[in-house]
Amino acid sequence: MHPLRIVRAMQDIINNDVTLTVDMGSFHIWIARYLYSFRARQVMISNGQQTMGVALPWAIGAWLVEPSRKVVSVSGDGGFLQSSMELETAVRLKANVLHIIWVDNAYNMVAIQEEKKYQRLSGVSFGPVDFKVYAEAFGAAGFAVESAEALEPTLRAAMDVDGPAVVAIPVDYSDNPLLMGQLHLSQIL
Repeated sequence: MHPLRIVRAMQDIINNDVTLTVDMGSFHIWIARYLYSFRARQVMISNGQQTMGVALPWAIGAWLVEPSRKVVSVSGDGGFLQSSMELETAVRLKANVLHIIWVDNAYNMVAIQEEKKYQRLSGVSFGPVDFKVYAEAFGAAGFAVESAEALEPTLRAAMDVDGPAVVAIPVDYSDNPLLMGQLHLSQIL
């Protein structure tokens, strides 16, 4: 699925009452560039600090600070796997957190950097992981988007869960070079 389609669907579920935490990876550039926020401190994003795996722990912390708010956290599959054990914490606390995983079975941002610097890839592919089953194994609600038509209804259903939920969305990053060029990141990375 194209990143902008995912961002647009996320925009439909993120209103003024939702806090958003964003991990590090290729997806975060799409979100930072195209997703709107509506209030100060609504979005927690590390912006270049290379904090892979931080979105879910941040979401739990944000929910603890304001338990009346729904918190949406976003990561790539690689970032999620680096701190996914915190799903147990979210379940134990009954945190009202929705975690969205952009799935490409790779460390895409690392792959871009390796290709640019070394003209080869090493250790950036993994998977597949069934994140729906993974979430359910911890006691969270698990969802997997199987088609573009299912994206919006699946996100809405996951938002309606009172407690921890995980949605896995397949992503096609083939337009990343275009985005990087627009941001002049192709010269840096």
